[in-house]
Amino acid sequence: MNRVAMITGSSRGMGKAEVYEFASRGYDVIVHYVNSKEAAENISKDIEEKYGVRTAVIKADLSKEDEVRELASKALEVFGKVDVLVNNAGIALYDDFEKKTIEGFEQSMHVNLYAPFLLTQILAPKMAENKYGKIVNIATIDVMTTYNAESAEYDASKAGLISLTKTSSLQFQPYVNVNCVCPGWVATDMNKELPQELLDYQTSKTCKGRMAKPEEVAKLVAFLAGDDAEFIDGEVIRIDGGYKLM
Repeated sequence: MNRVAMITGSSRGMGKAEVYEFASRGYDVIVHYVNSKEAAENISKDIEEKYGVRTAVIKADLSKEDEVRELASKALEVFGKVDVLVNNAGIALYDDFEKKTIEGFEQSMHVNLYAPFLLTQILAPKMAENKYGKIVNIATIDVMTTYNAESAEYDASKAGLISLTKTSSLQFQPYVNVNCVCPGWVATDMNKELPQELLDYQTSKTCKGRMAKPEEVAKLVAFLAGDDAEFIDGEVIRIDGGYKLM
């Protein structure tokens, strides 16, 4: 029986690259989306044709607790288990600090922190029962090496996700590995919408002189979810093209 991987926010960007990477390694995969139904269904169909694995397409608004719980429930209903959980989905609000609101913070926390917590709380005990599980949280280098007032809500929620990584690692030892990946700037649709001047400035600060490709992040995530990373647990790992050195 194939292992099962659920990647939140997998209808585009890094999540899409991650779901393809896991499928290419023989995992059955859950493609999660909130708005992009057609894109998610196309990804599912393509993956099944290319890799011969099983897929499930599940919609859930991660800002709503009942839908997060339903996402976990449906995943278990379809496959009977989830071996790998990648908390990839996230939202980022970029604007002047003076314009930020409590509502913006609440929205960011619900999607970027509360949803990963709930999915971990529901799925990790079942992983522990099966004596196998991998959870990979996706945070950001913004809370490790750089700080931006324009992304205060995003950074605060991702700092919380790093803390959740470590507490979850302790809670579900020894059978469930929980790690966190902190990408730098990645060439995704979300970042393409930002001002070109900002993108040029940020890429100039990396040793590589470019953004990461989503596929590069996906390979690291898949590695951490694999057997070769069995002794890596509770870690926070950068993938930023040397951004921290500039």
